[in-house]
Amino acid sequence: MTHQTVQHGTATMEKRLSASLTRVFAAWADPEQRKAWNSPSAEIDMRIDAADFSVGGEDVTTCLAGGEAIAIVRGRYHDIVPDKRIVYTEIIASMEATEGACLVSAEFLPDGEGTRLVMTLQTVALDGSALLEEAQAGWGSALIRLEELLQAG
Repeated sequence: MTHQTVQHGTATMEKRLSASLTRVFAAWADPEQRKAWNSPSAEIDMRIDAADFSVGGEDVTTCLAGGEAIAIVRGRYHDIVPDKRIVYTEIIASMEATEGACLVSAEFLPDGEGTRLVMTLQTVALDGSALLEEAQAGWGSALIRLEELLQAG
């Protein structure tokens, strides 16, 4: 018999961005900028219900599809070093149940005139949720929008 109530996964993603470390970091630190790019897909809008970008601070975001709430993400910041790294956890819940949790580590590294962003996601999916695949796909999509935001100025 296989145990399937908890599944673990780790993924690392790297993205070269043409903006400075300071500009890339600011896109993470500012809730309004984060709202513009940090959705898991173009079909999901983000409503920021709480934003405290500080060590120990909490963000609460509601994911909306067609104006209807479909998920709530609660994030807690554990380490913030300006222009260098952010480490935080997210608890991701549908409107019915907790789907799982992610430990997100974002490193901002100098790369010529730009920034190399290295993200590591350590995800736990609960009770058969598809969170392992969804988290990685969602972050891939969000990083494309981050790049577009930074290119737009």
